[in-house]
Formats: sequence, C-alpha cells, structure tokens
Amino acid sequence: MGTKVKVVLDTNVWVSIFLQKILADEFSRANKNLTVYISEEIILEISKVLLYPKIAKILRKANINEKEILEAIKEKSILVKPKVKLNIIEEDVEDNKILECAEAAGAVFVVSGDKHLLKLGTFRKTRVLSPREFLDYITKLN
Repeated sequence: MGTKVKVVLDTNVWVSIFLQKILADEFSRANKNLTVYISEEIILEISKVLLYPKIAKILRKANINEKEILEAIKEKSILVKPKVKLNIIEEDVEDNKILECAEAAGAVFVVSGDKHLLKLGTFRKTRVLSPREFLDYITKLN
C-alpha cells in the first residue's frame, strides 16, 4: 500500500487496544499502514476513562499506569486542533469531538464502537467503521 490511511480512533477503541491483547496486536500490525490523528479533547477523554475504577483496577493488575498509556498514544498519533465545533450527534454531544478531529485531519476513517457514530456510517468524506470492520478492510489492502 502506497500512502498511509488517515484514521481517527474513538476513545473506546484506544482503551480496548490497551486492555485487549488481541486487538492491540491487530492494530499494531495495521499501524504501519496508518496515520492516526488525535485531538486534545480526545486525549482528555481518554485520561478520564483510564481513571474509571474498573479500568484503573485492570491497569494496576497489568502494572501499567495511565501516564504511560497517554504517552504511547501521543507518540503514535498526530495532534490536530479542530477549528470547527460540530453538532452532528445530538444524542451524545461528546461524540462530536471525534468527528471534529476527523474533519481537521482529513481522515478517511473513524474507528469506533459507539452506536451513535456507527449509525452515521459516513460523515462527509469519512467512513465510520467498527474496529473489526476496519481491521478487515485494512487487512484486505495488504
């Protein structure tokens, strides 16, 4: 594959990557073909989710702290600063930050497990796929 695919990962995907070895391995293999974008708002949301008691407990058992995860995410991503505030998803306005990041990045894909985002299917020129759909798609390109 020539050019890298521009992608934005939703918070739930980032957390799943760090908590599930299988998903982490698959995304790691696909990563050479991807340019992953993130915004400060998404990083902030990830940092909050990592402190949820259930997730924090899993991370402690694995001897991983949230700062290491946030550093790894920043290292593997390109930070964008969305200039436009969107109100596309009214049922869960927090999901709009993912679309704002995708628009600022010119992303081809948003990868999410969120039903509100998945229901969109497409946002402007960006396709919204579940992690499995996305990994299947990327695998076919190789």
